[in-house]
Amino acid sequence: MRSKHDSPGSRRRFLGGVLGGSLGAGLIGLAGDAAAQSAPTACLLTPALTEGPFYIDEALMRSDIRDGRPGQLLRLRLVVVDSDRGCAPVAGALASIWHCDAGGSYSGYDQAGMPPPPGARGGRIPPSAGGAGPGREEGGMHAAPTSAARFLRGVQPTGADGSAQFLTIYPGWYAPRAVHIHLKIHVGKEEVLTSQMFFDEALNREVLLGHPAYRARGASPYRNSQDPIAGAHPGLVRVRRLQDAAGTLEGEFTIGIART
Repeated sequence: MRSKHDSPGSRRRFLGGVLGGSLGAGLIGLAGDAAAQSAPTACLLTPALTEGPFYIDEALMRSDIRDGRPGQLLRLRLVVVDSDRGCAPVAGALASIWHCDAGGSYSGYDQAGMPPPPGARGGRIPPSAGGAGPGREEGGMHAAPTSAARFLRGVQPTGADGSAQFLTIYPGWYAPRAVHIHLKIHVGKEEVLTSQMFFDEALNREVLLGHPAYRARGASPYRNSQDPIAGAHPGLVRVRRLQDAAGTLEGEFTIGIART
């Protein structure tokens, strides 16, 4: 499952969207997308987003990706549909996700949520080079892993209904990014989409200030609107609180792909 580290601008365009209404009235969407919350199931046009420096092509085939990391439980359901065939579900695709832990660290890297120093492969571009915030990720540049840890990374095949499910924790934050989850979709041997998912700001504050695993660091100072990626290409994830003793959150994201 070797990835292609090309830039988002050189990729084909893909369709992405959400399942409107399928999770009930408890849905929370990205701020400013209220219309999508009440829309019927549909594929919405969205660009592919940068891979970022922390992708590792060694994720395990598993649904529970926590590896003991503390945090707010999150059940994430990805639904892959074919935009050229009336949004029919795509069975047998491989969905891969990765994200940082409550402290902002990615597995495989020693420094919490931070690329190598400026000038190194996958490093951060200083403010003078442009971009939003105190620095921006280099699109698609990859940093070599420095450890064997692989927490909060996993791959799942989609079933007959096009869905793949993961049990993980709510992501933390690190400079200069808003709270997010990375994803890739492969069909056969082809990587058809790389993108990212973002969370409602009110929900971010609720989790990051309320759950003990995040509370010491506090809420992220980087909002979706300030994020160098979300600010230009808002993703969408919908989350609701399940009525169980653990207070688990459930998120669902529908990804429409255009296959030729």
